[in-house]
Amino acid sequence: MKMNEILTINELQNNVESFIEYLDVDDLTLKAYKTGIERFLEYLRINGISEPKRRDIVAFRDYLRGNYSSATTNSYMTSVKSLFKYLKISNLYDDIARDIKGARYSTTPKKQVLSQEQVRTIYNGLTDKREKALFGLLITTGLRGIEVARARIEDIKVFNDEVVLFIQCKKHDEKDEYVKLSPQVLNDLSDYLGGRTTGYIFISTSNNNKNSGLTTTSLRKIIKDIFKRYGLDDDTYSLHSTRRTSATIMYENGADIHSIQQVLHHVSIGTTTRYINAVTRNKNKNEYLVSDAVLS
Repeated sequence: MKMNEILTINELQNNVESFIEYLDVDDLTLKAYKTGIERFLEYLRINGISEPKRRDIVAFRDYLRGNYSSATTNSYMTSVKSLFKYLKISNLYDDIARDIKGARYSTTPKKQVLSQEQVRTIYNGLTDKREKALFGLLITTGLRGIEVARARIEDIKVFNDEVVLFIQCKKHDEKDEYVKLSPQVLNDLSDYLGGRTTGYIFISTSNNNKNSGLTTTSLRKIIKDIFKRYGLDDDTYSLHSTRRTSATIMYENGADIHSIQQVLHHVSIGTTTRYINAVTRNKNKNEYLVSDAVLS
């Protein structure tokens, strides 16, 4: 098959379905690919681009950088780059997206972490059993929202003489990793669960979804509502703040980066380093050293 010299937006659209079928990824990742490609095609149409060139992909990247987070920019660019790589493999069109960079991640976290005193105040002030069990679990283990949403009572097991919760990590097909449950967290969970022995750990109390597992959206709202009640009504405080807070408290109390990486199940140590960068940056007072040395 001869490779096309020109690729129109219509031809690109026609090849999207076969590209999606070609991918060997989980449903969540597949959804991300679809969204990224949809945004790219939408960008081309809005800007009247009928025959996309490399410069148009670069312009799309720059548009993303100016309007979306680094994570979203890189997610959308991964979709676009993978699509053109597929077209090259299929001998349909040249890989004009090759080597185009995404967005650079900042080493400074955008989500704030809670101080140990703030955590203590919130935890001791919670009277709702579900909120207390959820907050304690998140803060001590650094679990992601999706990992908590998937967690079932049956996943709590005794493993190597420790009480653990087996979890399905991001991009894993099974619940093949675990976090340890402290006696206090286990007590809070038992208090919340009452006599329940099966099913999702955290369940809905709303009339429409009563007794069904909480979604990540519901989990985010619960944590956001807790933060608001304690004066943390800011976009920089979110469900993900509990994960960063967990890593920060571990670090502040003597844990090394590699052991924190193991608990949080980060593939890259660089991700863990970014998590605790707020701690080291806050303790870095070098600006004041210079000021005291030469300005006073």
